Amino acid sequence: MWVILRTSGSRIFLLTGPVGAGKTTVAERVTGLAWRRGIACRGLLAPAIVDACGHKTGIWGIDLAGDERRVLARTDCDLGGPRVGPYSFDADALSWATAVVLTALTSPLQAANMGEAHPRLVIVDEIGKLELWHGMGLAPVLPRLAAGEAARALVVVRDTLVEELQRRLGSVEQVIIRVSEQNRETLPTQILEALLQPGTSRR
Repeated sequence: MWVILRTSGSRIFLLTGPVGAGKTTVAERVTGLAWRRGIACRGLLAPAIVDACGHKTGIWGIDLAGDERRVLARTDCDLGGPRVGPYSFDADALSWATAVVLTALTSPLQAANMGEAHPRLVIVDEIGKLELWHGMGLAPVLPRLAAGEAARALVVVRDTLVEELQRRLGSVEQVIIRVSEQNRETLPTQILEALLQPGTSRR
């Protein structure tokens, strides 16, 4: 489950798995656990928009700094922005989402009600074809992550794209975490504990 590649001062957790494995749900639970431990979290979650029958019809973007949400993409209408597969994206919402993550990378944070700074966790949900193949969406975030601007980051990426993302991130420490139906209930706690550990060079 845990594969650690390359080392530097920054550590990026690549939360990966097939479509529908529960990657965003795991990321959301990590965020909740972190806040309860007094660890400041910022960034973007992108849960599914579902219809009355439970079918996925789009993607929300949620700003963890204040719970503002916007529709990033839909499958059932044209939002006027780029298209990838069945998704039509909203260009303005993508710009907003990128600003949310870039702000998370640059804003100083302290844990609530604590006298000292705790490890900051930046959530990036998710890096996909739009970013890696078309240079759009959250693509401006990638060089900032590669430069080590996030002390700790949790980046969601599907399994078919993880190797390409690894190459883009270069020498920054990368921890690959594979989500499955068998482990997704226990992963959030394990990820949080790993977040609190110092850097390591083990494979």
